[in-house]
Formats: sequence, structure tokens, C-alpha cells
Amino acid sequence: MKYDDLVKQQYDDIDKLSTLLKNYVDSYRLLIGGASELYGINLVKKSDIKKAIDRVDEVGDLIDKLIDTIDRCGGAYLRYCKIKNEYITVSTEKNKIFTEIDNELNFQNSEREDDKQKDEN
Repeated sequence: MKYDDLVKQQYDDIDKLSTLLKNYVDSYRLLIGGASELYGINLVKKSDIKKAIDRVDEVGDLIDKLIDTIDRCGGAYLRYCKIKNEYITVSTEKNKIFTEIDNELNFQNSEREDDKQKDEN
């Protein structure tokens, strides 16, 4: 497997972990809201509120683990991006880029001049 393919797979993994994190955070917020509503109801047993808070804590632990995993995976991916960027920056010759830009501008200008000549005729 090429290194580039490996890094793309790592990016996909990070993206999936981020989606999972978002889902857990959404669930966490809903659980907190639910626990808060239960607390406001006088007829609810304290044990039910305790169970709701325990569920919130369990999801919070999962969120912490996901964040830790993303941090570890993301660091390697970011290092790859930085090294690749440094290589491209060092390897790129400015003169070739300027020549390419000049050629494109000259081509665009020649098309406009051709269009003007057709309009005049």
C-alpha cells in the first residue's frame, strides 16, 4: 500500500471518529436536558434522576475517549500534511509557476483580441 493511500485512510478514520464524536455530544446534550427536566418534576424519584445522571457520565466518558483518540490520530495526520507542504514548497520552482501564469494570461488576452476582431468585422 502506498503511503499516500495509508494517510487518506487515516483521514477517513479521523473523519468517521469526528462524526461519531458529534453524535455522542448531541446525545450527551439531550441526556443532560432530560436529566434537568426530571429534576424539575416533583413526582420523580431521586433514584431515577441518579440513573439519568449516571447515563450522562457514561456518555461523557466515551466522549473523553474519542477526543483522546482523535488527538493521537490527528497529530500524525497533521505532521504528514506539514511535511508534504514543506516538500512542495521547497520543490516548486517559482519561474515555472510564473511562466505558467504568463502563458495563461497571454492565452486569455489573445482570445479577447480575436473576439474583438470578429465583432469589428
